[in-house]
Amino acid sequence: MVQYTLYLLSTSQPDSQPVSYNLNISENEENNPESIFNSKLREKMRSQLQQQTACAINNANLEKIIKTWLEDIREGYRTTSITLDLPALEFEEIHQIQDSGDRRIPDLFPPNFSQIEPQGGALPPLDFT
Repeated sequence: MVQYTLYLLSTSQPDSQPVSYNLNISENEENNPESIFNSKLREKMRSQLQQQTACAINNANLEKIIKTWLEDIREGYRTTSITLDLPALEFEEIHQIQDSGDRRIPDLFPPNFSQIEPQGGALPPLDFT
């Protein structure tokens, strides 16, 4: 078994450090790395990287990570570094909010004109003819 390591750095987080994900691959799997990345491993990878980075990894970003890692595995590189601009998890979940808001009409109250006075002089003459 050979250990391959992925380092992921998110540029959206200030002062962030790269996080790593390790994968042990047999010699047979090294020749066909596509067979390793089934849906179960992809979701495990996504959840672990999201926990470590506190960033949301959508399907497009996950595909980009896996595609880059597959290319490096085929070429024989044991470590792969990827830098992506990932949104924070709290901003990703904002689309799932189910709040319709307060739709009641507020109580109406008459305006108070007692404190209103002309500024800087008299009112202009009103001519209703």
